[in-house]
Amino acid sequence: MAGPLDAIDVRRRVARGRRLVIPVAEPVDMSALIAAGQALRARLPLDMHVIASPPTAERGPSLTVLQLVTDIEAMALRPALEHLVVEFRRLAAALVDQLPGGAAVLGGAGRDCPETIRWQDTTWCVHLHGEHCRFEDLATGVVVEVDLHDPATVDAYFLLVYAETSGRHRALVDACVEGFHDMCRLLDLAGIV
Repeated sequence: MAGPLDAIDVRRRVARGRRLVIPVAEPVDMSALIAAGQALRARLPLDMHVIASPPTAERGPSLTVLQLVTDIEAMALRPALEHLVVEFRRLAAALVDQLPGGAAVLGGAGRDCPETIRWQDTTWCVHLHGEHCRFEDLATGVVVEVDLHDPATVDAYFLLVYAETSGRHRALVDACVEGFHDMCRLLDLAGIV
């Protein structure tokens, strides 16, 4: 890469929902691209995120800069986020408890796991994959993706999918303009793991 990118110019060109893709013209290996992304990130405000992307058939290597949820927005959303996390954890634990052997399905009993389970007058489709289980309410489309080793684990992507499909957490979903990246920032700022 030719030299450091102008962080002030980059910051000026990025806004919520308007990311900046910076093409890297010269051939560069991924380690150099990642290092350039990290160097740029270090010069930007904490609510900005930089993604290093390798070349694809359509374009060359690039850096993408995102404006994430601000500290002030995160503080205002924290009670709603904490409520969402409690709700998600309770539901995840309850659904895993409905599996024959609970989380023990990983120990080989997974092949005997039912395709659906019943819980509180709802029917949930069960899809085991690796160390996770995806539960989907057949009537509402609500999705709960669970780490079977620890159903209380909060994964930013899984939590966002639950918030989106539940339809009860609009403020948080709307705040996640950059999807997973915004949810990660919200969880990090709240100290939720």
